[in-house]
Amino acid sequence: MRVRVHSIPGRDGGHALIFGDIERVTAPLVRIHSRCLYGDALQSDDCDCGPELDQAMDMIQRADAGVLLYLEQEGRGAGLEVKAEGLRVAQNEGHDTYSAYVALGHQPDYREFDTATRFLAENLGLRSVRLLTNNQDKVDALQIGDIAVTRVPLITEPRSRRAREYMEVKRTHRGHLLPPMSFHRIGRLADPVFLTLAVTVTAAAIYWAPRPLAVAAFILMVAIVQAWHPARTSVRLRLRAWRRKLTQRPQATPSR
Repeated sequence: MRVRVHSIPGRDGGHALIFGDIERVTAPLVRIHSRCLYGDALQSDDCDCGPELDQAMDMIQRADAGVLLYLEQEGRGAGLEVKAEGLRVAQNEGHDTYSAYVALGHQPDYREFDTATRFLAENLGLRSVRLLTNNQDKVDALQIGDIAVTRVPLITEPRSRRAREYMEVKRTHRGHLLPPMSFHRIGRLADPVFLTLAVTVTAAAIYWAPRPLAVAAFILMVAIVQAWHPARTSVRLRLRAWRRKLTQRPQATPSR
């Protein structure tokens, strides 16, 4: 895809990456992403920033067009040093990352999305977008700026216990539109349970029923589970997580 890069001036600015011909799309996919060095570059397991960005880029690539606004809002606008200090307080004193900021004398979230809204409307001329987000604040900012928004959720699998707790705090205290953590726990059990049921039911259908009925039953079960699965992620993300686990395994040192 052709990629164009534009700077976004302002305190909450950054850079815009325009993929493909968004002019040909009535409501292009848009991801407004606050920079997270830990999650985006270092693949931290403490948050969902990296997986959300990966999933958003996968969806933009599949659509052949879209916009990524990568904003310089590290640490929810407080900066990398405050973010690191907040993580230390959260891990050592039992705070979540929002209450840790308050304990350090900061606001839980300094970010604003007015700059991003103006760029989409004035520089790109967009009046309707499909916004890749779970954050209602981003939806509200664009709607206040007279941009029609269709929210497209980003449901990712937490990489660790701390990531699950972080996502749950975002859902319960900050209004992010995420499934409860119980759904993620159910989701992790869905694949092995589905495989067991699929093999059992299909084998029984093949033994007792005509072959077309067995095939139809299996396809119906696949469709139902895929539509219901609350923690589904793309195959690419699952393979990436599997490769990461392999590369983190200690390697044997050959003897001489």
